Amino acid sequence: MNYFTPAFRCEVEGIAETKWLESGMDAKVDMRDTLNNEVSGLRARRSPKLVDRCLDVMVRVSGSVPVFLIILAGLLTWALLGIRFGNVSVWIASISDVQAMLCYVFDSFIMRQLLRQYSDQREALVELQSRSHSHQRMLADVRKKLGRGGVCQVAEKCNAERPESVDYSLNTQSLLVRGIMYSARALGHVLSSLLFWVCVVIWLGFGPHCNWSDRWQLYINDATSALMILVFAFLACLRERYADSSNASLDTIFRLDSTLEMKLRCLTKDDLPNPMVVDPLPKENILQVVIFYYADIVGTLVGLMLLVLVIIVWAAVGPVLHYDSSWWLLIGTYAGLVGLFDSFVLRNVQSKVHQYIKGQMTMVLHADAALLTELSLATDDTAGSNAQRPSLSQTVSRWMDAVTSHTLMVMAGFLLTIGCVVASSAMKWSLTGQLISNVPPSIIETFFMLILINGQNDAEASAQMDLDDLYHHRQWLLSFTRHAKELLEVHGLSATAEMPAP
Repeated sequence: MNYFTPAFRCEVEGIAETKWLESGMDAKVDMRDTLNNEVSGLRARRSPKLVDRCLDVMVRVSGSVPVFLIILAGLLTWALLGIRFGNVSVWIASISDVQAMLCYVFDSFIMRQLLRQYSDQREALVELQSRSHSHQRMLADVRKKLGRGGVCQVAEKCNAERPESVDYSLNTQSLLVRGIMYSARALGHVLSSLLFWVCVVIWLGFGPHCNWSDRWQLYINDATSALMILVFAFLACLRERYADSSNASLDTIFRLDSTLEMKLRCLTKDDLPNPMVVDPLPKENILQVVIFYYADIVGTLVGLMLLVLVIIVWAAVGPVLHYDSSWWLLIGTYAGLVGLFDSFVLRNVQSKVHQYIKGQMTMVLHADAALLTELSLATDDTAGSNAQRPSLSQTVSRWMDAVTSHTLMVMAGFLLTIGCVVASSAMKWSLTGQLISNVPPSIIETFFMLILINGQNDAEASAQMDLDDLYHHRQWLLSFTRHAKELLEVHGLSATAEMPAP
C-alpha cells in the first residue's frame, strides 16, 4: 500500500487469467468434465512490502475468534475483580486507559480491514469485468452460429431448468462463528442503540443524587469503556468472518466463471486474450479526499507508531505527576480524543467502501443482465425477488447510517474533539477536566461503533445477494453454452459453421 497515495485515490487495472485451449482440444470434449487444476479461483494477492504483510497478519489475528474470547474473558475478570477493588480510584481509572489504548489499536486495525477489503474486492471485480468482455464476444459468436431460431430453442431448454442454490461456506462454519453472526444482528439492531441511550439517560438522572461528582462521571466512563472494548473486538472479529464468507463466495464464482470461459473457448475456438479493464479513480470533493488521506495514515504503521511515542512520553511524565489518578487518565484522554475523531472517520470510510464496491458490482450485474437478455434467458435475481418494503427498524437504521456517514458529520466530529480539548485546557487538565475529554467521547464513540455494526450487517446482506446473482448468472450462461453445443452437434455443425435459418 502506498503511504502517499491512499487506496481510495488509485485506479485499478486488472486482467483475468486467460484459459488457453490446449493443443488438439476441440468442441467434442465433454463439457461436463473440467479438471480442478484447469479452473482458476480467487487469487489472494500479497503486498510486496514486508510492513504491509506484517500488518495484515496482525489484523487477521486481532479479528480471530480466540482473541475475541480472550478479550471477553478479560472483561469478565475485570468486572469480578471490581467487587474487591471497585472503590480504588486507580482501579476505576485503569479500565479507561486499557480501553483507550485497545480501541486506538483496533481503530487502526479496523481501518486496515476496510482498506484491504476495498482493494481486494476492487481487483476481484475488475477481473470479473475482464472475463465478462470475453464472454460477450464468444457468446455473440455462438448466437451467430445458432441463428435466431437456435437461440430460442436453447433458451427454452435453459428457462425450463432451475438454477442450483448455493450455500458457499455456511455449512463449514463452526457453531461459535454462527453465534457471532447472529449476535451481530442483535448488537446492530436499532433497538440496541435505543437501549444504549436509555441507559445514558438513566445515568444522567442520577447526576443530582451524586452531586455531579467525579466518581459519578467515572461510573459511566467505566461502563462505556468496557462496552467499547467489547464492541471493537466484536466488530473486528465480525469483519473477518464476513471477509472469509465473501472470499469463499468470490472463489466459487471465479471457478464457475473460469469454467464458463473454457467451455466457450472450446466451442468457439476463440484464442483472443482477456482484455485489460481499468476501474477509474472515484471523483470526490477535497474534504473527502483529505479524509481518505487521514484514513490511510490510521490504517498503516504510522498511526500505531504515534501511539507508541505518546505512551513513552506518558510514562516519562509519571514521576512528575506522582502516578496519581490524573496521570492514569492522561493516556486514556489522548487515545480517547483521537478515537472519538477516528470513529467519525471510520463510519464515513465504511460507507464509502460499500458505496464504491456496490457501484462496481452493479456494473458487472448490468453487463450480465444485458447478455442474458440477448440470449432470451429469464432470470430471477435475488436482489429483485427479495425486494420488499423496508420495516420501520430498517428505515430508521438506514437513516442513521446516512446521517452518521456524511462528510459534514466528520467535520462535526473534528469540532467536537477540539471543543473537548479547549474545555479540558480551561480546567488545566485536572481530573474533572480530563473526564470532560473522556466521558462524552466515550459515549459518542460507543454509539458510533454500534452504528458501524448495523452498517456492516446491512452492507453485507446486500453484497451477499449480489454475489448470489453473479453465481446464478454464470449458471445460466453455462447451461446455455452446454445446450448450444448439444444443438450444434445434433445438426452436425463444425465450430465455424452456422445453423440454417428455419
